[in-house]
Amino acid sequence: MTSSRRYIMLELKDVQDAYKRIRPYIIHTPLLRVPTLDEFIGCKVYLKPEMFQLTGSFKVRGATSRMTLLTDDERRNGVVTASSGNHAKAVAYAARKMGIKATVVMPEGPNPAKLAGIQKLGAEIRFKGTQTGERVALARQLVEEKGYTLIHSHADFYVLAGQGTIALEVLEDEPDMDVIVSPVGGGGLISGVSTAAKELKPSIRVFGVEPASAPRYAKSLADGKALTIETQYTIADGTRCNHADAGNLEIIRKRVDGLFNASEDRILAAMALCITEAKLVAEPSSVMGLAAAMDGQLSVNSTDKVCFILTGGNNDLSLLDRVIHR
Repeated sequence: MTSSRRYIMLELKDVQDAYKRIRPYIIHTPLLRVPTLDEFIGCKVYLKPEMFQLTGSFKVRGATSRMTLLTDDERRNGVVTASSGNHAKAVAYAARKMGIKATVVMPEGPNPAKLAGIQKLGAEIRFKGTQTGERVALARQLVEEKGYTLIHSHADFYVLAGQGTIALEVLEDEPDMDVIVSPVGGGGLISGVSTAAKELKPSIRVFGVEPASAPRYAKSLADGKALTIETQYTIADGTRCNHADAGNLEIIRKRVDGLFNASEDRILAAMALCITEAKLVAEPSSVMGLAAAMDGQLSVNSTDKVCFILTGGNNDLSLLDRVIHR
């Protein structure tokens, strides 16, 4: 099974089919109404805490969606992925459950919590550079040399379909949701979520938030084509990607109502807000939507029901110490 379908526009049925495949591997995470956050954000706040997933992040949805479709030969040969951590952990988890050999390519100097989680799951780990392109290049080299199947973190049709299952759960639990806000890294999550949400409820608005230091999709939308840009360091390590994917860019252009950004200081503040007011420990990438909302960037009002997707909770404990002692 190849990922060649990724250039066909993703549809609701694809997401629904993915949900049927992945149910044995995931949990239906709760949709939490958190009134204590309303005054800080300016709307009726709902949180979708994907840190409660079995791997600590939403990435298990997309990874298992793709890996349940592997052929017998692909299972025997094994899989490879390139990831800063959460997707790699999801692939390692799914591979262990399915009895498949997994190799993951991580950046040099990775998040210690994510590295430890992957090691526990038994995947072979390689390290390469700090940019997504470097890791993907090594993963593709291993595909050629070893015959592995690449499980791409955000440029695979079936991965996108799996990520979109979050929207199915949100609208099942609260059909009157007005807005969904998603962090944006490689663009797979918001592509899947916007597809499912817009087809189920055309009136819903979907917003995305990138790190202010890495606005790949905002710049690509402005330029009219997928760009590779110069990025600066961001604590939101799950979104350290220097390029926009062309397929995801097309979905974002058609189905996302706005892209915003989150500064490093606001990300730290949003993490602290989650801990003190929502009693949730979210990783930096997770809270970018809250960070943008705290700046008043989102066009929402006090009566809007707004769901913020908290993508994961695999935190570097030294960073948490900074947050707690701000």
